[in-house]
Amino acid sequence: MLPAQLKWPGLTDGNTLIISVDKQDFGITAEALRYDGRIFLPKQETHITVFGSELGSRLLQKFMQHPALEQKVHEAFESTDWSYRPTPELHHLARNKTIPGKDSSTEETIVMLIEMEGMTIFYSKLKKLGLIGQDHPVPPPHVTLYTRNIDRGIGLDSEKELAELSRGRVDLDL
Repeated sequence: MLPAQLKWPGLTDGNTLIISVDKQDFGITAEALRYDGRIFLPKQETHITVFGSELGSRLLQKFMQHPALEQKVHEAFESTDWSYRPTPELHHLARNKTIPGKDSSTEETIVMLIEMEGMTIFYSKLKKLGLIGQDHPVPPPHVTLYTRNIDRGIGLDSEKELAELSRGRVDLDL
């Protein structure tokens, strides 16, 4: 499990903010998983996405214009309690992906929702700093366990998106 406070990890090359977690905490096996008649591969690298590339890119632009804001975001992150608790709530997510000139495919993941109050607290801090609007949704904290047709997983920016992409709850013996 994570310690309560974490050092600022920095943005990824894709401008996302992630917290790396140990896949053993989530029962991810080394073997592929058969679910609903299809094969899902175990996620090789596991993390909790705090925010995705769209928000990360917008924040980077603001940091360039106002460098002091970046330090305030680092401080907001480091003063947040990032501890979490896995839940038994697993979801099968799916979306169709069409690539011009190629056949479309269905990208699928199996994710575990986690309890993490720090996500809501951190987003409240970003709102107080004026970096995001008051109506900006907080992403549902989750960890991608298994994937099909997409290595990195499917990002979730809101509870609404979770509801739209979820094909149902999953009952796995993890």
